[in-house]
Amino acid sequence: MKMINMSKVLVLGARFGGLTSAYTLKRLAGSKAEIKVINSSRFSYFRPALPHVATGVLDEEDVRVDLASALPEKKINFQQGIVEKIDASSGLVYYTKPDGTRTEEDYDYLIIALGAHLGTDLVKGWDKYGYSVCEIDYALKLRDRLSNFKGGTIAIGSGPFYQGKNPKPKVPESYVPMADAACEGPIFEMSLMLTGYFKKKGMLNKVKLVVFSPGEYLSDLSTTSRKIVREMYKQMGIELIDNFRIKEIRENEIIDETGKTIKADMTILIPPYTGNPALKNSTPDLIDDSGFVPTDLNMVSIKYENVYAVGDANAITVPKLGYLAVKTGNVAAQHLATRLGVQVKIDQYYPTIVCVADNPFEGFGVAVKDNTWYGGNISIADPSPLNHIKKELFHKYFMWTKGDMALEKFLASW
Repeated sequence: MKMINMSKVLVLGARFGGLTSAYTLKRLAGSKAEIKVINSSRFSYFRPALPHVATGVLDEEDVRVDLASALPEKKINFQQGIVEKIDASSGLVYYTKPDGTRTEEDYDYLIIALGAHLGTDLVKGWDKYGYSVCEIDYALKLRDRLSNFKGGTIAIGSGPFYQGKNPKPKVPESYVPMADAACEGPIFEMSLMLTGYFKKKGMLNKVKLVVFSPGEYLSDLSTTSRKIVREMYKQMGIELIDNFRIKEIRENEIIDETGKTIKADMTILIPPYTGNPALKNSTPDLIDDSGFVPTDLNMVSIKYENVYAVGDANAITVPKLGYLAVKTGNVAAQHLATRLGVQVKIDQYYPTIVCVADNPFEGFGVAVKDNTWYGGNISIADPSPLNHIKKELFHKYFMWTKGDMALEKFLASW
């Protein structure tokens, strides 16, 4: 039963954005908010370590958080269910429970953290020949394939990003650059990691790595950082192919929209990113023309003032990056807490690319911090053994807190 003066908050999704919103709001608002998280799976995963699962460094249990116990421990309700659609004009969410029951639920406030849609359906031959690290089952399938790989060419790259254009979010234009790829950090990480993986197996001379991009590779980084990566690749013997918008995967090659081909005995792909199907089914003016939610700088929908969007589901997060999901989750929770009568400082959202590409086989990582894409002047790409340790500690911290990024601002400024 809802207590008097208690606002009902539904959080849809439980990855970086959803968990950060739920945990932070509970911490700030306490008994003023009755929070329920709805997620399609009972588990959430530390996604930055899925490449580590794919290369056998970690197991599934090492990266898995059980939401059914983690959230109730913090007095947050949890419901497993697949969100079908949101009727923002009536304040209702429709979802299907694991037993197949279709349910509708109302809310006072809604935080959408459903992520983007991985458009594997847009790449012909994906089911038969495609591999990825974006979800746990993909990572496990890739692990089996890699362990039996006898040599040949591996192509690693991103599908296109179908970014929305209208209506625009209410944020400075420079905060939302148009991007060809949704996020290429994992591609860079996998290229480093696989070099280390095959070196350790004594097979590097039998493997050729080709990296492809739908636009200019790592276009979200400064020219200087891009040059450093190109130079690294040259020394490592990795071929780099720009402007390759993948359309089909075959057994021994991939084909782009113009008919160009790349020889590939195995293809590892970050699939095309599009808007989430549940959002595309929702109230039309909640989303832009690609299915993402346009918001203002407080993560409030430009049409519905009791609806927030965080992480990949928000139109303003470009690229689709864990760090930005945490930032947006914090801002949404702080802003909502002030509306529930709590005096709290709301962080100002300013996009910065922060990530670590890890190579556990050779004990180093490349830390990236860059805001040049948004008109800033920070551009750091630093390879060092310390960055490998930072990634390990970040993983341990996430698992220990069960996905609560309370110390995020300290972690990001390391």
